[in-house]
Amino acid sequence: MLMNQSEPRVTFADVALSHTEKRWEKHWLKKVLELVNWQPFRKRLEKLYARGMGRPAWEPILLFRCLLLAQWYGLSDRQLEEAIEFRIDFRKFVGLPFDQEAPDATTFVEFRKRIQPISPRLMEIMTKQLENAGFKIKHAVSVDATLVESHSRPKGGEGGDEDADWRGFPPKIIANEQGQKTIARRPALHGYKIHLTSTVGMGLVTGCLVTAASVHESQHMEDIIDPDTGKVYGDKGYYGCKKALAERGIEDGIQDKGFRNRPLTAAQIRRNKGITKQRRIVEGVFGSWKQWYRWRKTRYMGLARNQLAVILTALSWNMKKWAYAS
Repeated sequence: MLMNQSEPRVTFADVALSHTEKRWEKHWLKKVLELVNWQPFRKRLEKLYARGMGRPAWEPILLFRCLLLAQWYGLSDRQLEEAIEFRIDFRKFVGLPFDQEAPDATTFVEFRKRIQPISPRLMEIMTKQLENAGFKIKHAVSVDATLVESHSRPKGGEGGDEDADWRGFPPKIIANEQGQKTIARRPALHGYKIHLTSTVGMGLVTGCLVTAASVHESQHMEDIIDPDTGKVYGDKGYYGCKKALAERGIEDGIQDKGFRNRPLTAAQIRRNKGITKQRRIVEGVFGSWKQWYRWRKTRYMGLARNQLAVILTALSWNMKKWAYAS
């Protein structure tokens, strides 16, 4: 049963902590709270619940904001429960009164299961709001993919994340004349591949998809690019997608590729260098995700769960970029 929304009330704790208001006014979380129109998210999330049946549930928008905090601060479900219990800024952001206990870790697990089917719709809501705010979402985007190690890899050919796959070959070790050994080829990775498109310049994520690591990035480029996109920048790994872009009327910003007996011309080399300046924005997004959003390794087992995790990261990434740009 969906809990009825209640009007904010002033408690003794609110009065006792009133001295924190000055800092809260300057907090970037408060900016996110004010910039984002939460009503479309609330409306879509509440459709997942039935009114008047069963035990009262937590407000979906409160739980949704909790999951965003977990992305921004790299928290597990248990860490998130503890942080919301004790951190003032977290309580203010999610809308949890100081006299109420925080949702427990199991609640977050069940909420993720519930919102998994509608996660692409949540991404659409965010993209529309960014467009309404004046950001050029479809003018020009950069596309790329990155490998992420699986949460659990098979041992002895058994177990591990069954939806993940291997990418690469066994490591190659070479030795010089002095007998010093070095790894000439990175070892194979068992995991997934994250495909992203991001706006050129701002780096807002406009499309995302997760596949097994063995899938080539060019196979899913069309799945993450909006048909109304003006131009697409990409490295030579997407060279085979040039025809698809032309058929959809999208300007080609894919780097040219040299072949045996047909090397790149001087003009193509210059063009590739110009494209690099535009397409590398998405590489910066991947770098930030791996450093600050814990995407060096997946946190969940299974393709569907990791797809939801990527979408939640994209949502939180865009909201924070919006807040800092305002």
